[in-house]
Amino acid sequence: MDKIRSILNKIFSNFLLGLLFMGIVLLFVGLGYRGKYQRVSDSYLPMALIGVGILLPYIIYFFYSSNRYQKRQKIFMEKEYNVFINNSRKSHLNLDDVKIISFNSKSPDFYESKVGQLNQKNSYKNKNMNDVKVEFPFGGQKLKYLFKTNKGLDNIKIHFAIKKETKIYFDQNDSDKIYVDFDFLNK
Repeated sequence: MDKIRSILNKIFSNFLLGLLFMGIVLLFVGLGYRGKYQRVSDSYLPMALIGVGILLPYIIYFFYSSNRYQKRQKIFMEKEYNVFINNSRKSHLNLDDVKIISFNSKSPDFYESKVGQLNQKNSYKNKNMNDVKVEFPFGGQKLKYLFKTNKGLDNIKIHFAIKKETKIYFDQNDSDKIYVDFDFLNK
């Protein structure tokens, strides 16, 4: 019974793959493309619409399954994060000991000039997350830690000076599992 089911699944999946290919071909032929993607004739709208009609369920399924996968990943990551935070040991980290090694700004530098000053345009401000690599002493060694924030370098230094202390979560059994609570930067 399982062998018959696997054969039928292969036939069905090959049929769906052939139908997808036929939909793509019908769409391009209906739009007037032949050969090397050069338009050689007028478009034939009914054939293009049939191609779109065949492709539409695939597109809907692709976006639906992609959205469901992202939601499942988010739920899994939140559960894993909560389990780690609840089961790990926590300690306090003095932010005066944290040294910023590198700051990689991902935001574009589009500025507008006003009399005597340069201001970053609001449409480009804080759209991308910046990579920040820090180094701090922990457990007799210097640890390097990478995190993302939407703050600039000066704002990070100001927040470090104001906050003074944050929490560090670590797993005693696995030295690679460390989380430093820099969430106060994203508020």
